[in-house]
Amino acid sequence: MRILIPVIGFGAAGGYRVLSELANHWTDSGNHVDFLVDCRMGPPYFPTNAAVRRFDRKGRLLEDREENLEPEFSASGNAVSIYLGMWRALQKIGSDYDVILANHSLTTFPVFLANISSAKRFYYVQAYEPEYYELERGIKAKILKAVATISYKLPLLQIANSPIYIDYRSVQARHWIPPGLDLDVFHRRSSPPSFESTRPTTIGVIGRREPAKGTEFALQAFEKLAAEDSHVRLKVAYGNLPAGWSHEHAEIVVPKDDRELAEFYRSVDILLAPGQVQLGCFHYPVLEGMACGTPVVTTGYSPSDKNNAWLVPVKDSDGMVDAVREIQSSSAKELVSKLDNGHAAIAEFDWRIVAQRFIEIMEN
Repeated sequence: MRILIPVIGFGAAGGYRVLSELANHWTDSGNHVDFLVDCRMGPPYFPTNAAVRRFDRKGRLLEDREENLEPEFSASGNAVSIYLGMWRALQKIGSDYDVILANHSLTTFPVFLANISSAKRFYYVQAYEPEYYELERGIKAKILKAVATISYKLPLLQIANSPIYIDYRSVQARHWIPPGLDLDVFHRRSSPPSFESTRPTTIGVIGRREPAKGTEFALQAFEKLAAEDSHVRLKVAYGNLPAGWSHEHAEIVVPKDDRELAEFYRSVDILLAPGQVQLGCFHYPVLEGMACGTPVVTTGYSPSDKNNAWLVPVKDSDGMVDAVREIQSSSAKELVSKLDNGHAAIAEFDWRIVAQRFIEIMEN
């Protein structure tokens, strides 16, 4: 099968990891996979075996041009030129593929409008995007919310990344495929964390600026814990802290790749994952923290439940404080039981299983 994945660009967010890993496993199993991206964008953040095909604003594929292949417009170019160029490129090469996979609301329109009668066109819904824009202010957020809402009404074959999106508001998906994990990298720590009174407790959180991720409430919980116990520490992966926020017992770490990210999860005693929207969907920090054998405090992202994680309400820093205290006071037996349940829940997210399920849906 020949698969083309048009993307806005390549970033460090979990959705981009999903696309890179799917492409890797699809190529490993004998399929041909290409990414299609604007020529101004940088290389993939997450390594991929797929080829990256680049287009200019006229839709010309750079490998097809004989002259020195320099972008002909500035890196500050507008979004319209990106999607117009993507549409033009799809018009030229789309029919060379069996499947065109849109994966973000803004890529659905070039995919839908291109004249590619020979290819199946899918929309991989990785989140219900309008709800994220509702938490932001300004005209840009309102426009993006409207565009995202319309994208679910386009006649593309939708595949969601969680069962909660089946018949969710305007989503029309009938199948769902979860994000996957490399369980050789995100493996369980050699022993559970210890909460002896003489040992500092290290809290971990993935720093994100988007309000929907709830980082500010994790920071509030840490501040309350640190005010009562000077031995509590905080590790924030990637930074992205609110302007002006700092704490003498907080440390920023920037993992360079998945292996270092997995080490981050295994280096903390408790992970906070306090997202605010679309609870019940899959959230990488929850998946990865559970896979690494670290106690996870979350607002309810899958596959967490009361038997394998510590659940708290959204926007509730006091609830997170109570959950941390509960973990610290748990017996070794209680702690290991929940961690065992979490480890068992992660098995179905092995990338080899996830990628094959996806191929089977696209083939049928």
